[in-house]
Amino acid sequence: MTIDGNHNHFCIYCGAKLEPNQKFCIQCGRKVFNEEPAIEIVPSKYDEIIDNLEKDYYIKQKRATELVEKLFNPSDMTYNKFSSSIKKSNQLFANQLEVTKKMVELDSDNNELVEKEIDSKIEILQTFIDKMEDLINELVINISTNKKDNDDINNLFNDMDDLIHSVKDY
Repeated sequence: MTIDGNHNHFCIYCGAKLEPNQKFCIQCGRKVFNEEPAIEIVPSKYDEIIDNLEKDYYIKQKRATELVEKLFNPSDMTYNKFSSSIKKSNQLFANQLEVTKKMVELDSDNNELVEKEIDSKIEILQTFIDKMEDLINELVINISTNKKDNDDINNLFNDMDDLIHSVKDY
């Protein structure tokens, strides 16, 4: 509480005139300025979960990007396709992450409906992580020139594209 909103610039105990930002009355010595109590920010039950999801995703995304760069020539169509999918995934993950963080920040009342939506967003974020892990596994295990492996990679691309499109629709 400030003096401006407190005592019309006079001590409430003795009536002496107060100067701005004065904390004690010069005449009677009593405290005349009370600071507002600090607002305690209570961490959400989701904070640690969201932080872990964010770290996990970016570690996996970095690993997938490194593998693509090691395994393919930047002039190859496959390189561009992988890079494009990773970039789209990154953009959508970042967007969903930001929305989830905002929802957590704004839900101070632990509203059940909002918590269901937050849980849904967390599931979406986890799906991105799972798909990035699938991509890493495909790159590490199945990179070769035979048809079956190319089909597996194409199926993974299709899964990632489906995920990206479903999130856009959501």
